[in-house]
Amino acid sequence: MQSASKTPSELADDLRQTANDAMDTTRAYAQNAVNAAGEKVRDMRREAEPTMEQLAARVQQAVQRGLDSASRTSARAQRQFEVAADRTGQYIADQPVRSILLAAAAGAAITALLVLATRSRDD
Repeated sequence: MQSASKTPSELADDLRQTANDAMDTTRAYAQNAVNAAGEKVRDMRREAEPTMEQLAARVQQAVQRGLDSASRTSARAQRQFEVAADRTGQYIADQPVRSILLAAAAGAAITALLVLATRSRDD
């Protein structure tokens, strides 16, 4: 057994060893905490990945449905425009004088509106 009294050098060595042990223990604890946090992040990422993939698939489906709808609407609008153009052509062929008078009246109305708009800006 050792004697009860230690030299200052031995006490300093013991204190240094105790401090080193405490630092090693603290480092190990901190490393374990970092490892546990990293594992938790990896677990969360693995759990979230399928959800993110499902969300991306849903968004892609919604975008595709929107594009399909826009395409159908565009085609429908073009058909309606063609029908209106055909009807207009038929109306002009059936009533040429009336068509010219309506076109002149529309032109006069547009001109009047432009003149009024120009005047209000000049004032």
